[in-house]
Parts: sequence; C-alpha cells; structure tokens
Amino acid sequence: MSNSLSAINDNYLSDSSNEDDDDDEEEEKEKEKEEPSKTGLTLSVPESILSWKGVPHHEEKIDNPSEHNGRIRSFKHERGNWSTLIYINYTATDAMLSWIKSIETLLPKESNILLDQFHLSLTRTLVLKYHWIESFVKSLKELCSMLVKFHIEFMDVQVYCNEERTRTFLAINCSNTTLNYIINLINNMLAEYQLPPYYEDPSNHISIFWWIGDKEDCLNKILPSIKSNFDEFYVNNTEDNYVYVDELHCKIGNKLYTFPLKLNDHR
Repeated sequence: MSNSLSAINDNYLSDSSNEDDDDDEEEEKEKEKEEPSKTGLTLSVPESILSWKGVPHHEEKIDNPSEHNGRIRSFKHERGNWSTLIYINYTATDAMLSWIKSIETLLPKESNILLDQFHLSLTRTLVLKYHWIESFVKSLKELCSMLVKFHIEFMDVQVYCNEERTRTFLAINCSNTTLNYIINLINNMLAEYQLPPYYEDPSNHISIFWWIGDKEDCLNKILPSIKSNFDEFYVNNTEDNYVYVDELHCKIGNKLYTFPLKLNDHR
C-alpha cells in the first residue's frame, strides 16, 4: 500500500511551489525557444485508433430470454451482484429417470425436463454482494460442519409457479423434519447478510419439468392421473423413493461450493 501511495504522490503531487521547480520550468522554456522544430512537431493519430470505441465501465447488461430458453431473470443483472442458491443435489436412479420420461406423454407440449439439474432448494435465489462472498462461504461451511447426514423421502407430485408467474414446474414433494430445521438455520445466517429468508412454511420439492409462463391451471387438470402414476411407481420401487443427503451445495455466480455433512456420532 505504501508503494502505491508513493507512486500516486510522485505522479500527482509533484507540482510543488519550491524554487527548484520554478528554475526547472524556466530552463524548459528556454529550451523550447532554442529548439522550436522539436517542440512544434505535431503527430497525427492513426485512423485505426480513431475508430476505436470505448466501452463504459458499468455498461448495463440487457437480459435476453432467448439466450436461456425463454427464461426471464427474477432480478436485474448488476455488476457486483452474484446470483446465489443453497440446495441439495439429487442424482436420479435409473428407475426414477424411466418414470420421469414415461409421464412426458401426459404433459402439455413444450415441456422441459431438468435431468442433470435436479435439486431441492434450501433458499430463494439470492443476490449476494461480491465483497460478502468469502465471509458467506465461511459461515455456510461452519454451519454444515455441525449438521448430520440424513435421508429425505419422496411423497407425491405437485405443481408450482414462481413468484413472477413466468415459469411453472412439476415437482416431487419431499418430507423430512430435518429439512425445515436446516432451512431455519440457514435463514438465521441469511439475516446476518440482510438477505431474505426462504418461504414461510416451505413445500420442499425437487422440480422435474418446467414450462415458460403460468401453466398451473392446465397442469392441475391432469395432476390426478400423474399422482396415480407416481403412487404406482412408489409402491413398486420403494428403495428409489429415499435420498441420502451427505452434503449441501451452494452456487454463487458460476462457482460451485460443496460442504460435507458429518456422520452421526450418537452422542
């Protein structure tokens, strides 16, 4: 830091009013009079440089839904704001994948299967300031180090629509009292960063399909047949209806953090 300040002082604070500086200035003026050909030379700026266009440092980023399958941002993109989500990752079994694909014929057209993006959210999509990231990750790591690994159980199928009514989801509901306990702990941590808590009395779920726009009424009409189909799968594939949770994930911008949970020490 001292070197940086010295450089600033050298470059910007050198025009002092002492006598030595005044003498140097007079000498420079005399040289200019003696060598007019050198000081009077004007160099033209190349056309290639004149054609350059500067880019504003804080250029506004315009959201283009066509770049991400028609999805619309839930908040405006701003420099220094990092989209953040804490969640549980889910890797579907072969039997579950087969069931998910089998119900696609029952669904409205233009359905989008999530496949490698299956997850259970533990927070809303948050807006995290860049200077908070290091502290936020450290706090979450400490929280996860106190949590014990657990199981969640699939219960039934439900339809959800986001707050902006811009996307609709078909999801599998999950049950476990530990989930709400963890969400409360995370909410307390979020409060320290003045971030919004998760939804009150949340319905924990893993989305498997999504659509652009509000398709809730349309999907609710066919939901009974989907539920019946799921119940049949549940009875015949009991082992595929439980998920072992041994770590939590946090995505901040394009960076992914993984936090292992501890084994139950029975103490």
